Amino acid sequence: MDALPISLLILGLLIIVLDMMVTAFITPIGVAFAVLGLLLGFGWGFAESFVVSLVAAVISYMVIGRYIKRDVQDVGKPKYTFELKGKKGKVVEVGKEHYIVELEGDKWIALSEDRLKIGDTVEVINVDGVKLIVRKV
Repeated sequence: MDALPISLLILGLLIIVLDMMVTAFITPIGVAFAVLGLLLGFGWGFAESFVVSLVAAVISYMVIGRYIKRDVQDVGKPKYTFELKGKKGKVVEVGKEHYIVELEGDKWIALSEDRLKIGDTVEVINVDGVKLIVRKV
């Protein structure tokens, strides 16, 4: 048996094991290398082996991605910007064209027609995407 198929198989298995130890999503690459090494080892041509290994990588990506999506849970409470209208916060940073406002423990980009300084209390009067429109209280 040639050294290339064995090397590809070992490389693929090492990548899969590495992915179990670190927080990377490289298992499909490991699957592709392992399948390529196996098929080359059994005498398949390179072109056919390569195509089958790519298909195996895509299938493993879909299966593992579905498993990860099902297993991961968001621990935080979702916050929607439209719920922030009427809430009060404090200016914590002043930029050239915007302000950073701390509101309910989160920092938001805010715009205001008023001249604000750090420590001012502001009220959210409107929301533009993820930017808050505020006024001084």
